[in-house]
Amino acid sequence: MPIFTRIQKDRYIDSLETLNQTAVLNDQPGIESGYVGMATNVFKEVIEEIGLGTPEIQSCTEADYVIVAEAESEEAFEKAVNELTAGSASSEETEEKKYYSSIRSAVIEHPRANLCQIAVPGEYALEEVKKALNAGLHCCVFSNNVPLDQEREMKELAREKGLLCMGPDCGVANINGAALVLSSINNRGPFGIIGASGTGIQHVAAILHEAGTGVSQTIGTGGNDLKEPVGGITMLMGIDALEADPETKFIILISRKPADSVLQKLLARIRTMKKPRVVFFMGCDKETIEETGAVWADNLDNCALRALELIGNDYSLGDLEELKETAKEAVKGMAPEQKYVRAAYTGGTYLDEGMRTMWEAAGGIWSNAPLSPEWKLADGEASKGHTAIDYGEEEFTLGRPHPAIDAGIRRPAILKEAADPETAVIVLDFILTPPGHMDPCGFVVPDIKKAQEIAKERGGKIAFVASVLGTTADWQDIRKQEEELREAGVYVCRTNYRAALLASEIIRLRKEAA
Repeated sequence: MPIFTRIQKDRYIDSLETLNQTAVLNDQPGIESGYVGMATNVFKEVIEEIGLGTPEIQSCTEADYVIVAEAESEEAFEKAVNELTAGSASSEETEEKKYYSSIRSAVIEHPRANLCQIAVPGEYALEEVKKALNAGLHCCVFSNNVPLDQEREMKELAREKGLLCMGPDCGVANINGAALVLSSINNRGPFGIIGASGTGIQHVAAILHEAGTGVSQTIGTGGNDLKEPVGGITMLMGIDALEADPETKFIILISRKPADSVLQKLLARIRTMKKPRVVFFMGCDKETIEETGAVWADNLDNCALRALELIGNDYSLGDLEELKETAKEAVKGMAPEQKYVRAAYTGGTYLDEGMRTMWEAAGGIWSNAPLSPEWKLADGEASKGHTAIDYGEEEFTLGRPHPAIDAGIRRPAILKEAADPETAVIVLDFILTPPGHMDPCGFVVPDIKKAQEIAKERGGKIAFVASVLGTTADWQDIRKQEEELREAGVYVCRTNYRAALLASEIIRLRKEAA
């Protein structure tokens, strides 16, 4: 297919918006593959690697906005571009009101503003964060691929000025009721959450929402904050901020296990906290956490439930024993050769939780991001045995947005795994987010139905197991999304952990039947 481009000189669009536009572009009829962004050196390298490079784009400057796609015709490309620009401001007056040439000019016009969301390519993040901090603004930094020494520098400046720097690579934050970046929409409530895992924050906040309470603030630190070179600066400052916040009555901390030196600093600070707190540091033992006076949680579900106990809410996610009965129903009609689980996750947090949960039943799981190096797949596109794939890894997202935004990234995996006669169960997770697809579950339902037909034609049955992360307040509405999956014959579980437990039980039953 030919490659078409649309270039707008001296027009800046931030990376969060261009990620969304890239997802929309790739979803249009007649588009084989496409990419939207500012013509930085990294952008040019990416489009060359994915086969969309042209001399015209290579001659662009970093101030140029580019839409490029491989399309079946120029007409298809123009229609796709029109979809991206539909609803955009058209008058000069609207443009003047919406856009500013600098952080300084925006602050002058809006002196009450105290937070800046930054979504520029990673190589420019430090410069822009410094500008925002020096203007007295807290920062929510979506930009990724920022070197650790630069992250440390921006966070040290923030600490010096008494401002929060959330991120880089902060995908989730909810400040005073405003859902930022990719954050789900939540009820307000007494719980403040600080996390190095955006999915972890969203997971706990969604359960709190469902249980009839909510969050005061959620602070995403970025995934590197608790590493040795950064030192946990944002999490430590976040604790201070939530302790001072009158709306926050309880504090929840979430992350994978911090680096040893950072963990010791955090434990020392947790001991001195005055507000009740729940801590889920994946891999930290109960004694270590409880010695600080905190409530220990051993998984994300438990983290939310232990927090609810603090307000006397006995909310339940359901009887785990019921999953065994569901598994018995799920395996009916499977062919003798069906024995493997194939899991396609949108990101690392749920992948990790899912693999840990299924590991014993599976006897080991192959992955592109394995729990131990000897289980690493040579090719993430080629499953073998029990396999779980993180579709948020660069091998799948190079030139495309994160699968939480671009629902099409995992789509080919469904039919690929269904084509293997040894596949017994396919596990999927879905994450609702304002910039994401408006119907992520419905988008893949045709593929799920086709996969079921493939299995039926060869005398078997594939069990689809899924969980949806979101709330009833999200634009996509979690109830509507879950119902679309159920109508397609999917076993929908309340959480990712429960979905992994159901898959484990199906694996166990298939082993018994062998």
